Amino acid sequence: MPIAIFTDIHGNREAFEACLAHAQRQPIDRYVFLGDYVGYGADPGFVVDTVKDLVRRGAVALLGNHDSAATGTAENMNSAAARAIEWTRHQLSPAQLDFLRQRPLTHTEGDCLYVHASADAPQTWD
Repeated sequence: MPIAIFTDIHGNREAFEACLAHAQRQPIDRYVFLGDYVGYGADPGFVVDTVKDLVRRGAVALLGNHDSAATGTAENMNSAAARAIEWTRHQLSPAQLDFLRQRPLTHTEGDCLYVHASADAPQTWD
């Protein structure tokens, strides 16, 4: 089963669209998103909405540290990342923030474990 794995999109719409277009030309059976949909880039809402739509169609989407920070406190982030997260919070709707809050830290399929951070401690962002 071919799987397209995306991670650390960080609100970069143009790169995300290009990668999605490439994946759609392949015989992909499953999309897996490993988190960090927001942070730094100018289009966090577009990215969240796109991932949300793909989840409705069966994709897996996990929580990343920037997603977690956007819905709470930007702990353990450098000053540039913290500023980006503060800006991002004001760009996202309550529904988009709720979608991020609902993302799990891990997902297991068969013998595959998907995680954004560490398989040993997926809640650890450092």
